[in-house]
Amino acid sequence: MLDEFYMRLALSAAWKYQLLTYPNPSVGAAALDRQGRLIAVSAHKAAGAPHAEINALYDAFCELCPDKAETAKLRGLQSSDEIHNFLRERHGGLFEGATLFITLEPCAKEGKTPACAPLIADLGVQRVVIGRDDPNSEMAGGGKYLSDRGVAVTRGVCIKECAALSEPFNVWLRRAFVLFKWAQRLNATIDEGRISGDLALDETHSLRALCDLLVVGGATVRADRPILDARRVNAKAPNAQIISAKTNFDRTIPLFNVADRRVVIAPRLNLDRGFILIEGGANLLNYLADQIDWVLCYETLALSGGKRAIGFDRRLELLRGDTIGENLKIWAKVAR
Repeated sequence: MLDEFYMRLALSAAWKYQLLTYPNPSVGAAALDRQGRLIAVSAHKAAGAPHAEINALYDAFCELCPDKAETAKLRGLQSSDEIHNFLRERHGGLFEGATLFITLEPCAKEGKTPACAPLIADLGVQRVVIGRDDPNSEMAGGGKYLSDRGVAVTRGVCIKECAALSEPFNVWLRRAFVLFKWAQRLNATIDEGRISGDLALDETHSLRALCDLLVVGGATVRADRPILDARRVNAKAPNAQIISAKTNFDRTIPLFNVADRRVVIAPRLNLDRGFILIEGGANLLNYLADQIDWVLCYETLALSGGKRAIGFDRRLELLRGDTIGENLKIWAKVAR
């Protein structure tokens, strides 16, 4: 049962960055030293940044290394290449006998960052516990690479939870992944003033900056006159689609006047590839129900305020519940 305990620590770390790693999967990792002491828990945080297992090894080195000058050198590095090279050349045997828990099989081939499996083997890690195999055939094979080099590999620990974590990645390998996001009070109202706290708003803007298309309903555009940009994270606003059969919108609405943004008005979604973020209310949620993969709700603990409540005709399956600042953060999928 200890394997499941440590894998769930890795899962908890990864869920904090769910979808924020697009187009990479969300991945978490935990490291134990040779005595079985937990020394690091971390996650992949952004595409192009170090992978989860490298972040865990980074933190583990800082915990284990008695030479503070060496630790300071590592802390001064930013890129994955630099961190990989430092750990490979200067690990000093600190990881011999260590155990690494990873929610997703470590990559065996180089992509935007160096491959993780060769580094893990070179560091002398004794055992690697994998939640699920990599569904991307181009990067899979890390488990076999490690076992071929004498590392003990255990697969399938918390496999259902790890598969749920990486479901968006599985989907966008073949078609667009569709997320519907909204914010509500505890009484389910979604109108009349700000609901999300600062951290939830920052995260929403980060998701907007990453998505390939931001979708909103025509009624919302006319009533709220939104801008729907990513200014809170100083990023480019996403292209937008307004779901509407009518095209007669007031073009002074801020949504239409964001630099370098393309706005399409159409009644249906194109589910070709990528990450589609939908922001809206009950009408849009029910209209697009068959095309929505997951929903994300930021909920504030208020029982009064607002007049318009959100409602949904379909059952939702809870994936994860967390907190973000003053808000509850609920991930769920649409039951099929």
